[in-house]
Amino acid sequence: MRRIKTTDEELKHSLRFARSFLSVIGAWPEPIASPLLSTILDWFIIVFSYVIIMLVIVPGVLHITIREKIPKNQLKLLVPHLNAVSQVLKYTILLCRTNEFRKVLEEIRDDWFNAMESNRAIFRAKAKIGQNMVLIVAIVMYTSGICYRTLPLSKGRIVLPDNTTTRLLPCPSYFVFFNEQLTPYYEIIYVLQYLNGFLVYTILCGSVGAFALLSLHICSLLTILMNKMMELTDQSDVSEDAIQRKILDIVEYQAKIKRFMNDIEKITQYLCFVEIVVGTCSFCTSGYCLITEWEHSNATVIAIYLAFQALNGFAIFTMCYIGQLVIDESNNVRLTSITLNWYRFPMRKARSLIPVIIISSYPIKLTAGKVVDVSLNTFVDVMKAAVGYLNVLREAI
Repeated sequence: MRRIKTTDEELKHSLRFARSFLSVIGAWPEPIASPLLSTILDWFIIVFSYVIIMLVIVPGVLHITIREKIPKNQLKLLVPHLNAVSQVLKYTILLCRTNEFRKVLEEIRDDWFNAMESNRAIFRAKAKIGQNMVLIVAIVMYTSGICYRTLPLSKGRIVLPDNTTTRLLPCPSYFVFFNEQLTPYYEIIYVLQYLNGFLVYTILCGSVGAFALLSLHICSLLTILMNKMMELTDQSDVSEDAIQRKILDIVEYQAKIKRFMNDIEKITQYLCFVEIVVGTCSFCTSGYCLITEWEHSNATVIAIYLAFQALNGFAIFTMCYIGQLVIDESNNVRLTSITLNWYRFPMRKARSLIPVIIISSYPIKLTAGKVVDVSLNTFVDVMKAAVGYLNVLREAI
């Protein structure tokens, strides 16, 4: 009983960051038999989140298309909305894949409870890596987000050339039926945009947390598989029955990893695709705006666009780095399989290692929409593409 309690506590500790962020936005999959009140509360949070985010994106797009006529200024105003659109898409993906996410979490729970202490230590070590990365992402996102959303308050009222005054908003907006500069409309809109920022950054941290949780569990399974292979050749009992049981266990574990990989790809491939595509556009656009403002020596605006650059680049890098960890573990498994001391076994059982080697030779890796691999090489390619598109923007606008 004590072991079950301890394992359950360790599992909850490994899930704490992903669960905390996703629960805030109602995207954490609750058990099917959860209370009705809990289900209603989740739906209320989901609807509320969509309404708040749309109340910023729609007026912002109207301001860009109706009020602002200069292409360069339209591009500058588009930058924060690209990030918001990216997070809304990832939020929708998480909600649409709730059943798949719940199934994967049940598999993770079974792995924790059925594992030996040495294997649970591997789970804890990998989970710690994911928690540290999510914590860094959260600190960077919320700190920069609070500074960006608070900056208009430090400016106060600004006197325009026609002797009228205006108050800045974090995201300039256009409302058809009222003037957003009048009290109390301005204060209400400002609070809504602040709350929108909180939701957007929470979605980003939650999606990174979910991605890290699933991906690093795959890394744990691959590490355990590699240990099983090493135990196969290091064991003292080399009888046919003992070797047969070990090889069968390894093959079943390989099949288990393949199934788990297929399950998490139903979730992660879309999250990565959105992050890479929209993140590349946002990185390119904010880079163009940064160069433009650098020419005008506007220090405050330069700092804002530098923050956008850092946020976009860091979010993409985090996902690509975690994907690279999966690839590295897969390569370690492949190298282990082809360097086994097969000569210690009877000839007939040594041949049984061939399927193990063949299966291990197929790389296990995460993809972004089955288009590109999620790896550090992809991150470098994304940065090169963003710089190339930036040069096209400079020539076109």
